[in-house]
Amino acid sequence: MRCIPYTENKMQISHEEARRLIHFKADNGLNSLHEEALDSHLQVCMECKKYSEMIKDTEVVLQQTLRKHWNIHPLPLQVDAIYARISSGGIGSIILAIRKTAIGIAVATFVLFIWQFTNIRELSSQQTPQGMVLLAPTPLTHTATDTLQSECNEIRYIVQSGDTLDGIARQFSITRESILRANRITVETLTPSRELILPICTLPPTKTTHPPTFTITPVFESISTTPG
Repeated sequence: MRCIPYTENKMQISHEEARRLIHFKADNGLNSLHEEALDSHLQVCMECKKYSEMIKDTEVVLQQTLRKHWNIHPLPLQVDAIYARISSGGIGSIILAIRKTAIGIAVATFVLFIWQFTNIRELSSQQTPQGMVLLAPTPLTHTATDTLQSECNEIRYIVQSGDTLDGIARQFSITRESILRANRITVETLTPSRELILPICTLPPTKTTHPPTFTITPVFESISTTPG
């Protein structure tokens, strides 16, 4: 449908401009000049006029629907109720969250400790520590003598006139140092009638193991010759 030309001396607008102005008018965003131009266009263009009426009806229906539901149902977000629930249960939930976090950290630490301890034991059992040299036994070629274990006894000796440490040591086959150490003395001058402790050690008989000896017996082959 074509619009009837409007010949009065007023601002002419196109169909697209008219529809844009219709939406602005629904939002109360038109000034007097644009509103007058839109009214002039709607008087001569039936198609744009129907479009304007449809926009108005839609706005009315939307406003009624929103007003109806807004008055019947409560507000979707009740800020006071939300704050009340947060203040009442916030401390308990925070404590519970902290407790769960602490338990989780403790369990993770224990598992990590067990894992590291197991790995250390496996590595120590499988690998030789750095710097340790494994000694291989070598065959002994000399005579083996059993370990000597001495049995020591202490005897009491009364120092006689003219005795010396060296003479007493030779008499009992001990060392002078052992006499000094047993009696806890440092001077070598002895006074008569003094009692000395003499450590007498006896050695068990030694047992010597000789290596086996091998005897090589030469084999002689007799050769007989016949004179010819």
